[in-house]
Amino acid sequence: MCCVILRPPTATVRCAFICCQCNTGWREVRELILSYVRNKHCTVVDRPDGSLLARASVEEKFFSARVEMVVAVPGLEISSAEAAIERCFAGRCRESADLALKVPGLRVGPGIIKLVNSLLGGPKGCPRLAELVLECCEQVILRFTVEPLRFILEKEEKDRIEAFKVFLRQNPRLVNSCIAFCDTSPLREGVDIEEF
Repeated sequence: MCCVILRPPTATVRCAFICCQCNTGWREVRELILSYVRNKHCTVVDRPDGSLLARASVEEKFFSARVEMVVAVPGLEISSAEAAIERCFAGRCRESADLALKVPGLRVGPGIIKLVNSLLGGPKGCPRLAELVLECCEQVILRFTVEPLRFILEKEEKDRIEAFKVFLRQNPRLVNSCIAFCDTSPLREGVDIEEF
């Protein structure tokens, strides 16, 4: 009679399977090491013509893809997009890189999440590709958010909290986007904004 027992994982994320045979006692059969790494890189670059080039890529054990979008300024309309999926475990994702061609014409702003998820996600699309397109959109938004934040940080400490509250009212998409703008933050006191 033989049974297999899973030893609890250690701090090094190792799971060992132990085999017990009644006549020989305990002996380790094999050890499986969980090895998973995920790297995501997102950036936005100002182009000489005044538009923005947003890039997002992800590299992990089971999935590797990249998305590049050109966004016109000041309207924030996506003028071109391309995607490449190098490695994927799902067949529908492998075949859906061309769906990125549906993105040009959309405007980065309210409603973009629903539009991207309906165009690129769903049963015939690839949610991972939609996620990368939304990362590019987020980078475009953050590109215009950084300068006002620098200006706020240069203020005196007593004026800084009020300046952050004004900034948050003007940029409701930042609600719960980080710990500084979470529900329990002092920067949110007295600021009634629904999640964007």
